[in-house]
Amino acid sequence: MPGAVRLPGLDAVVAQHGWRHLRFAAPHDANDVLDARRCLRDSVTLFHQVRETVGEEVELILDVHTRLDPPEALTLCREIEAARPYFVEDPLRCENPDSYRMLRARTGVPLAAGEQYGSKWEFRTLIEADLIDYARVDVGVAAGLTEAVKIAAMAETHHIKLATHNPLGPVTAASSLQLNLSRPNVAVQEHQTEPEPAIAALFTTRPRVVPGRVEAADVPGIGVDIDRVAARTYQATAAERPHLRSDDGAFTNW
Repeated sequence: MPGAVRLPGLDAVVAQHGWRHLRFAAPHDANDVLDARRCLRDSVTLFHQVRETVGEEVELILDVHTRLDPPEALTLCREIEAARPYFVEDPLRCENPDSYRMLRARTGVPLAAGEQYGSKWEFRTLIEADLIDYARVDVGVAAGLTEAVKIAAMAETHHIKLATHNPLGPVTAASSLQLNLSRPNVAVQEHQTEPEPAIAALFTTRPRVVPGRVEAADVPGIGVDIDRVAARTYQATAAERPHLRSDDGAFTNW
C-alpha cells in the first residue's frame, strides 16, 4: 500500500520472538462504540500498514470477531487481498453458517471460522460445503479432545486445515498441542507468548514457547502439572467481554 505508515517496534518484536504468524483484531472506537463502516476502513488501513512493516515473510491473520455484516465483510476481504492474508477470521456471525456461501463465492481471501462451535454438528455446514479454509477448533468449547479429533478428521476430508483457537491459558494450550500433534492437517496454533505472571506461577510444567513454535512438555498426560496448593487460593471468576454499541446507542455485534 503506497504511503503506508510503519508501526514502530512491531518488526523488532517479530524479529526478537521469531514469530512467523501474527494475528490482530479489526479495531473499534473508544468507549466500545462500533461503527461498521469505520471499522471496515480502519481494518483495511491497519492490515496494509502491518504488511508494510513486517514484510512478506510473516503471515498475517485478521480477526473480525463476527463484527461485520456481509457488505462490509466482502469489501474488507477484497480490499486486503493484495496484501495476501493467511486468513480472515470470523468475518461474519457464526449463527448462520450459510451466510459464508456469498462471501466464499465473491472473494479469494482464505476464510477461517468455528471457535464458537461446540460440536461436529455445528461445524458440519462449513466443512461439507467447503465454506472455510481453516477450522478454528477450540478444545475447551468443542466438548474436549475426542470431539475435536472428530472435527479435525471431517475437515481433513475437505482439505481444511486446523488453526486451533487457544486464548485461555496453559491447560487448553497443552490440550490443543496434543490435538495438533496427532493430526496431519494442522496449519497453526494460536498461542499467547506468556500467561499472566500469577497464573504462570501456578504451573510447574507447561508447554514451552520457542521462536516460531510451541514444544510439548515431557510429562505424562496432556503436558501440564499444577501447584495444587497454590491453585486452591484462587477463586474462579467469569471474564466479562466488551459490550459494543453502534453510534446511536443500539447493541451491535461484538
